[in-house]
Amino acid sequence: MTQQSRNKGASAPISLHRSASLDQAIAAHRSGNLLEAERAYTTVLKGSKTHPVALHMLGLLHAQRGDFADAEPLLKKAARVDADNPHVLFNYANVLRALHKTDDALAWLTKVIAVSPNFADAYLNRGAILMARQELHGAIAEFDRAIAIAPSSAAFANRGSALQQLGQLDEALGSYQRAIELAPSNPQNHFVLSEILAQMGRDDEAIDALERTIALNKAFPFALSKLVASRRKRADWRSFEVEQAGLGEAVESGVAVDPFTFFHASSSPAHQLICAKTYVANVAPERGAARPGTPPPVSRLRVAYLSADFRNHATAHLMAGIFEEHDRERFEISAISHGPDDRSTMRSRLEAAFERFEDVGHLADEDVVKLIRQLDIEVLVDLGGFTAGARPKVLARRAAPIQVNYLGFAGTMGASYIDYIMADRIVIPEGEQKHYAEKVIYLPDSYQANDARRSLANVPARSEVGLADDAFVYCAFNRTSKITPVMFDVWMRLLAKTAGSVLWLLDGDAIARENLKREAVARGIAAERIVFAPHAPADAHLARHRLADLYLDTLPYNAHTAASDALWAGLPVLTCLGNAFAGRVAASILNAVGLPELVTRSLDDYEGLALRIAHDSAVRSALRSKLASQRTTWPLFDTARMTRHIETAYSEIWRRHCAGEAPASFAV
Repeated sequence: MTQQSRNKGASAPISLHRSASLDQAIAAHRSGNLLEAERAYTTVLKGSKTHPVALHMLGLLHAQRGDFADAEPLLKKAARVDADNPHVLFNYANVLRALHKTDDALAWLTKVIAVSPNFADAYLNRGAILMARQELHGAIAEFDRAIAIAPSSAAFANRGSALQQLGQLDEALGSYQRAIELAPSNPQNHFVLSEILAQMGRDDEAIDALERTIALNKAFPFALSKLVASRRKRADWRSFEVEQAGLGEAVESGVAVDPFTFFHASSSPAHQLICAKTYVANVAPERGAARPGTPPPVSRLRVAYLSADFRNHATAHLMAGIFEEHDRERFEISAISHGPDDRSTMRSRLEAAFERFEDVGHLADEDVVKLIRQLDIEVLVDLGGFTAGARPKVLARRAAPIQVNYLGFAGTMGASYIDYIMADRIVIPEGEQKHYAEKVIYLPDSYQANDARRSLANVPARSEVGLADDAFVYCAFNRTSKITPVMFDVWMRLLAKTAGSVLWLLDGDAIARENLKREAVARGIAAERIVFAPHAPADAHLARHRLADLYLDTLPYNAHTAASDALWAGLPVLTCLGNAFAGRVAASILNAVGLPELVTRSLDDYEGLALRIAHDSAVRSALRSKLASQRTTWPLFDTARMTRHIETAYSEIWRRHCAGEAPASFAV
């Protein structure tokens, strides 16, 4: 959440103890000649070690450079010498805050208020600290005090962010609208307003707010990627090529772009690494180092999984069986859950699967780190990466000696504090390791975990789901945002060349549905040949796959969980091998279930094989029979086998750590 505050403050009055040297220092400081100013302040302090103005100004100079550790002792001394000057106390508090000494910062901001009760920015900064600690009601009270003294855009924006985190969206919206009235040219306010509007389901207004953000600053972090994501979610392709090129240019020029959105646009592992590194630098820069020393031997390796998705979510559906299969004699397995409790059957199953299930959604990042360290977690496995709800700042503080990127984020996190990524030789060919900040653990089959206990409901009749009994059903149950105009062109040609065929898609919102129908008509296909499947419970969703004839995959972002869903249900999946991790997942899982013949290497081959399957019932029957016989005998759905491989990986990375070896790529 956005936390605005006025950290620079105002300097102390400089009428006291004036001298030629001090005047020279201040003049140089104001002109931006910091080196000359530093020399002059130092000269003043040689003559008078407790000169309040020189101490204060030299401390501010160091803070201006980002040298907060050097600024602290100077401002501390200035605050003691000039204890009645609220500006000095305020600036000292801000340096303490920058050094993450937040308890001390709060105490000194209280002293500012004691000296100057109407110092609005002191309340504002107290509120920002409390908000970072997730003490949201206390933060709002501080922002209200600041507003009562001096209404400002920053105070209203911070208040809006706190209310947003509390889920009080109507009030949050009002606060941000007031912030925009006071500072209409601040793109940050329009950007956060777009997030609130999106949460409220007011997508048109959210898109308008993003467009205003970009109009004010085309390089504003994440604005373009949010806009692109919003439009692709609705299958709004009117500016597709321009936006596609814009995302690439933004990444190359160092503009912060959401890496998860970029997966949908980029087929370049090299560009994805650049994107991830820029994201990390903006959102979660490294804040801690690996714990030194040789760790003691352990009877059971303590492993924790960090996720926002311990609920009815794709990640949980893949991983539940792994959690249950872990060898409790060799591993102590914990969950660090920072997402919502949806009170689903899956949530209950997961809570029972772990020895320890810690719900930390209410805790600030620093408190989550403290908890993980108190639990003496040795291997921390992040299942979210940069997906929705992820908490990369926990990892940035080096919460555990070894940190692993796995499953939920199909690419590099670009961060020095992530030691390993678990993959396989299809999703990350050995020659592509240079495009990953992590060292690669190669699992022997597919990298993707699966749960062999998933059940299917009774298969409905086609008429119950809007499908004709005699139709050939091409199925593509991917998110709408994965569908590109190029893929849609291929699919529409398949419909045109396959008599009586339909395309079965997941239902998104009403606008996406109408846009896809319109795009079909523009390509000469009747709108009624696009059939939409509404949301359904997991077992019913799996079962309805059996009504389809062939699953069509997407590029540059493949089906991941959706592809293994189809295969588990007995539906063959046709894919095209992409260049980056996210576009190679379906190939990985098809190889692990013994169907490499369904992996094509160009869209022309993809289209040709789809037509062959559609037009030859013997080919279709052979594929279904092969999948049916291999589904339970090949590695893809062998949960116990996969768990042993993962455990071998954990044991090896811990052995290397204990031996003092640096992380290195290896194969299980």
